[in-house]
Amino acid sequence: MAYREVRVMDIEQVIRRWTAGEAIRAIARTTGLDRNTVRRLIRLAEKTGLKAGNTPTEEHLQVIRKGIGQPGASSQSSEAEQRLKPHQQRIQRWLNDDRLLLTKIHELLGREGIVASYAALYRFARKWCEFGRSSTTVRREESAPGEAAEVDFGRLGLFQELGSSRPRVLWAFIMTMSYSRLSCVVPTFTQDLKAVIDCFERAFEFFGGCPRRIVIDNFKAAVEAADRYTPRFNKTFLEYANYRGFLPDAARPRHPKDKPIIENGVRYARERFWKGETFIDLDDVWRRSQRWCRDVAGRRIHGSTRWVPIEIFDKEERPALIPWSAPRFDTPQWGQCKVHPDHHIRFQQALYSVPTRWIGCRMDVRGDRSLVRIYNRGELIKTHPRQMPGKHSTDYTDYPDERAPFARRWPDFYRKKAQELGEHAGSFAEKLFEGEFPWARLRQAQKLLRLAQRYGAERVNHACERALRFELVDVRGVERILQQALEHDPTPDAVHGQSQELPLKFLRPADHFAHSPRSKGGSSC
Repeated sequence: MAYREVRVMDIEQVIRRWTAGEAIRAIARTTGLDRNTVRRLIRLAEKTGLKAGNTPTEEHLQVIRKGIGQPGASSQSSEAEQRLKPHQQRIQRWLNDDRLLLTKIHELLGREGIVASYAALYRFARKWCEFGRSSTTVRREESAPGEAAEVDFGRLGLFQELGSSRPRVLWAFIMTMSYSRLSCVVPTFTQDLKAVIDCFERAFEFFGGCPRRIVIDNFKAAVEAADRYTPRFNKTFLEYANYRGFLPDAARPRHPKDKPIIENGVRYARERFWKGETFIDLDDVWRRSQRWCRDVAGRRIHGSTRWVPIEIFDKEERPALIPWSAPRFDTPQWGQCKVHPDHHIRFQQALYSVPTRWIGCRMDVRGDRSLVRIYNRGELIKTHPRQMPGKHSTDYTDYPDERAPFARRWPDFYRKKAQELGEHAGSFAEKLFEGEFPWARLRQAQKLLRLAQRYGAERVNHACERALRFELVDVRGVERILQQALEHDPTPDAVHGQSQELPLKFLRPADHFAHSPRSKGGSSC
């Protein structure tokens, strides 16, 4: 049976009518209260010293109001409450400090022989331990037009595109403008960084601009480490935010009230847009979601604001957005790469050179469609054009001076160095680099210069002269000449004399090789 609440005006009417001499039945009929309630109020009035014929004061009425309590509620505590009362502090500590479930507390009390039903424990916790009471809230001030938006991902369901072999999970990227409540739903199969930035770009294109602050959930593509006070954003996502001019604001982990506008948006899109519909492919979902956001969700009367989102957006919010006019963001890739002894780093399966001083260091590398930038602790060290996997980009000025010529395959450099050693050394180098592939002899030219450092330029020049006389175009031969100190020995002259033709020992007559048939009785071969 439901109890009617005894209002303050009802209490005052009952007491004034009773002191005026009216009967209990008449008072009950006039006020609409039960006769037992009237009797209870009269008993409370008599306890305050008030009698029939007296005029009730405000103090009398205040005491009666306090004594009436809740209708139908017993003023005496139950037996279960009396058994639980000595354990109030412990129950409160379990709830607040240890954060135990009430069912677990009921079990612990039962082990100690404290008998009480769970319903009795629940009533006791609500009455004496502030359990289950809703916290006091305040209504948040509405944001200004174009100031903020909220973003979240939600699962739509399994979707198999036409021509695909298997269904895949389809996600909805939802952005809702905080002022007008207009939403944009972007379907996607993945939630990696490239897909997230593409969803942002599509949403900004749908709205025709972007707000100045965007509250995002802590999805990994944008937030590398969620934290209540200092969240760490992805470096590429921060670069994108700076490019578009908005401020990313990460919601606290497990605090849905930080983004209350978007929380019901996922369920609304799934129930009203996705369920019961048939789509061809992902592009078809995107085309139809734009129409649905404008013509269905955007034309409804919003439950909280009681206005039509698309009308408020076009009238007040669109002009306040940051214009969306720049070309689409070129999503870069970041990585950490070590500089190897060959002066190169490996980034996305391609090689890029770095100066000698950075060998062994780890670099932050940023690569987009056109350029690769190499940083050391935020300082730009090198820039290269982007290369395909398997290719390399080498700046030969990154090499030491003594190694750059070999790296660049400069035969002319070594010709010039050999001529500085002497005339014959220069001629030897010219002979050495003759042919279709002169760079195949670069190592020999390097060895020739090292021989000059060991034995001196004069000796090497004479050794080259001797090698050229014997047409010995090989640096190893020059080295043997120097090791045996033969560079100053006179070259032996060729032996001149009369030649005598010797008989040919195995010469056979011409008819020896003639094969003719036998003349008599023999068979031909």
